Amino acid sequence: MMEEQMLERAGLEPGRRMNRRDLVIVTIMTLVYLFMALINLGSFEAPQTGWEPDRLNESFVVDFGREVQIDKIFLYGGLGHAWGCFGSLEIKAWDGEKFVPYTFLDMKSIFRWTYSTDSVKTSKLLVISQYLRSDDEDESNRYYKAEYREMAFFSGSELIKDFTVTDVKSNQDVSLLFDEQELVPDRPSFFNGTYFDEIYFPRTALEQIEKRSILYENTHPPLGKTLLGIGIRVFGMNPFGWRIMGTLFGALMLPLMYLTGKRMFKDSFWAFFCTFLLMFDFMHFAQTRLATIDSYTAFFVMGTYLFMLDYYDSWAFERGFFRSLVPLLFSGIFLGLGGATKWIALYGAFGLAVLFFASRIMEYIEYNRRLDQAVNQKQVKPGSLKKLRRAYAGKYFVLTCLFCVLFFIIIPAAIYTLSFIPIQNLDDNRTLVEEVIDSVKSMYEYHKGVNTPHPYSSHWYEWPLMLRPIYYHAGPLLPEGMGSSIASFGNPMVWWTGFIAFFVMIWLLLAGKIKKNLGPAESRIGWFPIVGYLSLYLPWVIAPRKLTFIYHYFSCVPFLILMIAMVMRYLEGIKRVGRRASYILMSLVLVLFILYYPVLSGLVVPRWYLNALRILPGWAW
Repeated sequence: MMEEQMLERAGLEPGRRMNRRDLVIVTIMTLVYLFMALINLGSFEAPQTGWEPDRLNESFVVDFGREVQIDKIFLYGGLGHAWGCFGSLEIKAWDGEKFVPYTFLDMKSIFRWTYSTDSVKTSKLLVISQYLRSDDEDESNRYYKAEYREMAFFSGSELIKDFTVTDVKSNQDVSLLFDEQELVPDRPSFFNGTYFDEIYFPRTALEQIEKRSILYENTHPPLGKTLLGIGIRVFGMNPFGWRIMGTLFGALMLPLMYLTGKRMFKDSFWAFFCTFLLMFDFMHFAQTRLATIDSYTAFFVMGTYLFMLDYYDSWAFERGFFRSLVPLLFSGIFLGLGGATKWIALYGAFGLAVLFFASRIMEYIEYNRRLDQAVNQKQVKPGSLKKLRRAYAGKYFVLTCLFCVLFFIIIPAAIYTLSFIPIQNLDDNRTLVEEVIDSVKSMYEYHKGVNTPHPYSSHWYEWPLMLRPIYYHAGPLLPEGMGSSIASFGNPMVWWTGFIAFFVMIWLLLAGKIKKNLGPAESRIGWFPIVGYLSLYLPWVIAPRKLTFIYHYFSCVPFLILMIAMVMRYLEGIKRVGRRASYILMSLVLVLFILYYPVLSGLVVPRWYLNALRILPGWAW
């Protein structure tokens, strides 16, 4: 009878459950964040058609019919028809007798406005397609089949609209280069084009959509680009289209944070506290508005650990065997999705293993404690102890471990493999598995060999203190004294406080302070964010990739926040601080977010204001 009682499915205690109040709170927070994140996210429009010369030195003449002052030329590049697809245009000006060299538009990146500010007074321009790469490349590997989607001429700040195109020496329609003049912006910016690593991921997402045989970005698994491509399919190949999915995933990180806080602390306030800190963290805001794959990676990492937390902070023998496997299954699914997005998500696997085996050891101890208690109460016969323990070990350890092979190895491997289906080269004789294996080898060799210096790279030991933020964007062609910048780094009240909280947590746990003052259950749960944090951070110490950036720390931030909450909760519990301290901390987080909003969003502000925000020598924007 006692055995049946011990194995009875207990369900979640009331404090862990999401109630209607929790749902209202997290919904409002998510919508508020989404509203903030969508402001000036990107234009809904961008040039869609263009001139695609077949050969080098194709040309045409732009005839203004009069002498005009040209102060700026804008050029928007498209995907083209070869890997690279970068092109350039040589432009010559008519001096009354002949065309003489004027300027050169080097299209180093696509889906953004390239520009020249060289000035000239002329009546005609000769535009010639040029080749950007070296001449010693094999003919089959030439990148000259570029796509020039829109070109515009400015006299001062005024767009010149009155001109004709003549003397066309091209088989392609040159008029497509001037058919969307209404989309020409006043100045190039993040709002109307790609910036930083957006030069890789949106175009690769488009290449996946178009089933290109060669993908420009192939150094990460394809799932992130597949998800990014959903926004492009819905909203088109424009800045909003290629950023919206990352922003949505950034917003969805808030409910995950709330669920994690609620599950860990069994208290709605601390769930709100954790979500608030993530909501106004600088990197969370800047990184999820950038069309890279880091938003998806961080989201999947959070999901992986949320479900492992659910397993770690419960007794499997109370839930029942099959119910206890459910969070492990979902944890493994999220691990697979994360790995199929970016390999760094797999760093968390070590932490998952530590939490799993720790939970098995602690549960075995708890199971035996209850058995001994039952023997003392004469509810279980001493002679049946060996049988009960053997049955427990076989079911809740051995068999569970076998299921974990399925959940954390086979299923993630299957998800990773299936993620390559959208980019499978059907013209290749290789099987899907062979393509995946070759891709893994190629990716590893690439990342192992990445060591080229970068002006905004940083080492792993610099990240917690934010010694070197990464500078994403500098707005060009702004009025004198004005600036527009986008940088990615952490909210000092989150990152610096979290860094301190990490060491405080270690001391509190090792010294037995939490166990003594808050109980064994709190002590056990206190190790969860520490293990998660270290599993995602420490691999960078020995990672073969030498060129690293502060955004590689992004997935660690939720665990920093959980540790802050744990320390604040402990201090409240021992009456060292009151609830007011938590409100003060949240207020400071919000104030700093407001102060630094211009450097996170690209908002145009006086240059002196941006300079005033540089409080450390390495903070450059």
